[in-house]
Formats: sequence, structure tokens, C-alpha cells
Amino acid sequence: MENTMQVWSDVGRLKKVLLHRPGQELENLTPRYLEDLLFDEIPWLAQAQKEHDGFAGVLRDNGAEVYYITELLADIVKDPQVKSDLIKRHLKASPLIEADVLNTIYNYLSEQEPQELVAKLIAGFPKKEIQHLKKYHSLSDLTLDSYPFYLAPLPNMYFTRDHGAMIGPNLQISSMFNPARRLETIFMRFIQKYHPLFKNVELAFHEEIPYGIEGGDVLVLNEETLVIGLSERTTEEAIEWIAHKYLVEKGLIKQIVVIQIPSRRAYMHLDTVFTMVDTDKFLMYPGIKDVVTTYWLEKGSDDKVSASSGYNLQGALRKALKQKPIEIVYSGANEEITAAREQWGDSTNALAVKPGTVVCYDRNEATNETLRRHGVDVIEIDSSELVRGRGGPRCMSMPLDRETPS
Repeated sequence: MENTMQVWSDVGRLKKVLLHRPGQELENLTPRYLEDLLFDEIPWLAQAQKEHDGFAGVLRDNGAEVYYITELLADIVKDPQVKSDLIKRHLKASPLIEADVLNTIYNYLSEQEPQELVAKLIAGFPKKEIQHLKKYHSLSDLTLDSYPFYLAPLPNMYFTRDHGAMIGPNLQISSMFNPARRLETIFMRFIQKYHPLFKNVELAFHEEIPYGIEGGDVLVLNEETLVIGLSERTTEEAIEWIAHKYLVEKGLIKQIVVIQIPSRRAYMHLDTVFTMVDTDKFLMYPGIKDVVTTYWLEKGSDDKVSASSGYNLQGALRKALKQKPIEIVYSGANEEITAAREQWGDSTNALAVKPGTVVCYDRNEATNETLRRHGVDVIEIDSSELVRGRGGPRCMSMPLDRETPS
């Protein structure tokens, strides 16, 4: 039997990982559309790429095979039918309805070479690029000043964690909460369906999950347990839908620990305030320790999901880990001002490359030193521009294959 990719631990040694190197889509960010596209600032692309290359280099140096979304997509769209289907799927998901516009864009994109096509779909498609090819002007052709794109740029693409999560040997493709990010998951669906790398990877669900659940809210604790954040971008409805599928219909896992965090932009996902850094250690922003609520989901009677409360966070984690002692390390040296400042710079968004070794932004000095004092090795990466997108090393990576710790 051929080896398959799987993830049964958030800290197992990282073997394969999916990234997206920031590209022209960041150059298409303008102040006017920052809020709509979920950015607070505009990163400097050249420096962001340099930092991202350093991040990828660190992952390779620690034994991981690095794959890029753009390269996998370029591989599969060499097939004319896949290329056609990908373009049609993006146009169908766009707000465009005028037939002449749709046909002109489709014909233009169909003529592009694979790498150029992929780059254009991610970077955004400016109106001015095809206006000269159209027979007639539509209203949107005359409104360049109000909105210059037919297809919006996807500047959040470099946060590949949010696109999905490997749950054991299955790929769970996310259901993005914000419309600005929903096109991103189309790429994952095509890669899973057509790329040889995913030959032995099945979809966890062929149907789309109700809005919304994103990979930043999903943590694979062990072979029996998922941790899911109930956050600004992951809803009760999506969690309940997933819980019924995994716990009742599939029996893939035994329990789900739900951690409810304040629904705020600053805490958009669970992994912006809470990550796993070793088999028995977790990193947490202390500013939320008194405001999180923990729930326990498991299969009940009559093929229903049974939900219970009354757990504190440490108690639920200890139960899921078979009463194994656990330690929660507080970011920013557990000092209010320092922790709040560093949390804004993604101090708790750590990516484990193996148990007890994590990748973190170099800017979060107090948090990194705190981790070291608690026995966690920290590999620091440059972060002056990448951090402007409000995501750290965990956000920027989708693990495809990890060893399962013994």
C-alpha cells in the first residue's frame, strides 16, 4: 500500500507542508479596500517575499518538504479541461453577470500559460486588462475609479492554514466566513481532486460545510480528539455539522473540545491566542484566560451529538490527553502590556516543526524567551512585513503530513 499523508498531532515532526509565497496580490491592495480584504496595513511585497523565503528555508532545514499552491495549480492546469473548469469555477463564484464580460475574461484567461493563469487568478484581474478586447462597454467598464477589478485580488492567500486541515488521512476543506476569502478554497478543491500529491487523500466531506469554519480554528490534538475554536470566523452551526459527521456518521474521532474565545478582529481565530507547542505544552495569550468557555462534544444516544459544559480548559485538555499533566505557557511573560502588544504581532501563533520546537516571529522577544524558559526550542524568523497581514508562522502553513508522536 502506498504511503499516504496524514496529521494526527499538531506537534508531530513536520514532513510535508503547503505554502503560498506572497505575490502580486499584495501589490493590488490599496487603502480604500483594506477593510474589505481583511487587512489593516499594506505589506511591502519585496520584503514580505524575502521573509517568506526565509520561513520556507527554516522548514526545509528542519526536514519538511515544502510545496507551493501556485506550483501545484500550474501542474494541474496543463490539462485543458482542468484549466477550463478552474476558470469557469472562479467566474461562477464572482459577482459578474454580464455575458460579454464573462466570455471575454474566459477567452482571455484560457489563452494564458499555466503559471500566468494561476498568478492572475490570485493577483486579481484588472478591468483595464481586457477592455480593449470587448465589443461593447458595460457600466462596470466606466467605473474604474470606484472599483478597478473584475476579479478581486486574494491577498490572504499566504495564510494557507485557513484553507483547510488534514484530519488524519482526510482533507477538511474550510468554509470561509468572509466573502473576501471564499475563492481561496476553490484552489484546494482542484488540487485535491487532480494533483498526484493528493492521490491517497480523501476529502473529509464532499459537500461544503455551512459557513463558516477556517483552519486557524482547528487543532488536531491526537487520534481521538479535535480542538475547535468558536471564534469570529467559526460558527456554532459549522461546528455542530462537523461534529455530527465526525462523531456520529464517520466515527473518525471520539471527542471535540470546543474553545469559545471573544469574537473580535484581534482574536480572529483560536490560533491567534492559543497553540500547541509540545505534546504536553500549550501557548496562550493571558488576556483571554478568564474569558474563554470550554465545551465537550461526543457521541451520545440515538445517534446524536452530546454537548456538555462545566470543564475548564486545562481539565478538558487533560481528559483528552488521558489525564496526562499539561502546562499552559502564557505569552508576553504573562505581563499585561507586553502580552497585549506581542499578541498583536502574533506571538501565540507558533508552528511546531517537532515536539517542543516551534517557529515564531523574532519580534516577540518576551514570548520567545518565556517559551525557552519552559523548555521549548524557538526558531525565530524575520517578520516586519509578513506580520502586517495579521498572521504568524502557523497561519502561513498547512501541514500535510506529520509523524504521530509515540
